[in-house]
Amino acid sequence: MVKKSILYIFIYTLLVGCNTQNPLNSGCESNCFLDVEAPSLQIDDNGYYHIEWLEGYTQTFSTLDANTGSNEIVKVMWSSDSGINYNGYWVSSVNPASYTDNGIAHTVLAAWEEQIGDTLTVYAQYQDECDIEYLDLIRVVIEDEIQN
Repeated sequence: MVKKSILYIFIYTLLVGCNTQNPLNSGCESNCFLDVEAPSLQIDDNGYYHIEWLEGYTQTFSTLDANTGSNEIVKVMWSSDSGINYNGYWVSSVNPASYTDNGIAHTVLAAWEEQIGDTLTVYAQYQDECDIEYLDLIRVVIEDEIQN
């Protein structure tokens, strides 16, 4: 159910796009967008990012970027379909929120050893000054060793 809702929001975002007017706020025009990437990770031909597990550590980290195209400071919400149960608490693989600086927000992706071999989906979402919502996602494969 949640995955279907996210898919519908994602499709709506693609159809609405940028440089549009919000029908509920017809006097407002937006040039915003949302493009999530993991600049320090390798990306394959299918668009999947790959992070290599660092042996001997509790977690392996990478920074993710969300380019919004907005000149305003906006709050970007992050979520993941993966995480771990730590001391009875659910811990997501990404920090839940960040703010833009020069149109770009950053968050940290944390991979745990038990996620080796998994593919995580990371979502980013924000609402611009015209109340248009944007959603983007990336997929990250947690690997024991990156194969070249």
